[in-house]
Amino acid sequence: MNNSRADSILASFATVIPPRSRIIDIGAGKGLLAQAIARQFDARVTMVDVASYNQSDLPLTVCDSRTLAFADDSFDYAILSFVLHHTPKPEVILREALRVARAVIVIENDVRGTARQWLTRALDSWPALRYGTPPCYIAQPRDAWLKLFAQFPVEARVLSEFSLEYGFFRNFAIYLKKRNV
Repeated sequence: MNNSRADSILASFATVIPPRSRIIDIGAGKGLLAQAIARQFDARVTMVDVASYNQSDLPLTVCDSRTLAFADDSFDYAILSFVLHHTPKPEVILREALRVARAVIVIENDVRGTARQWLTRALDSWPALRYGTPPCYIAQPRDAWLKLFAQFPVEARVLSEFSLEYGFFRNFAIYLKKRNV
């Protein structure tokens, strides 16, 4: 992820992050988004991923995102930027993110059409092989993602829609806030 890509992703949800927030970036990858968040919001950012290919100046914890070693509500926000489609059971990672944070920001692909879904899975799996991370298991439209989120006790609000990679990838950012139970 280059800095302009990180800036575009950050812009998709920047309106909901207050200064000095405690944030966990789950599936942080190269760490460039986490680094941009830390700088722009003076945030305390914790990065976790299943493999280490961190290129930022922030520390990374290598761990399984299905069972995070943090207490309930340790963070103000969890960021899942293009993470959920890299697991066959995205509800498991989302449940864990909702456990450790009061709100979750999800950035995902909005992939419509069977041919585009197969092409997206192939294109997105290639870098995963390079870094030793899981391939792209899921390429689906935004409505299918919204159905998944509706299974959780959250208030969901789409923050923005945006494109990356010269418009090939259509994406959206959604804010998931836990309901008071």
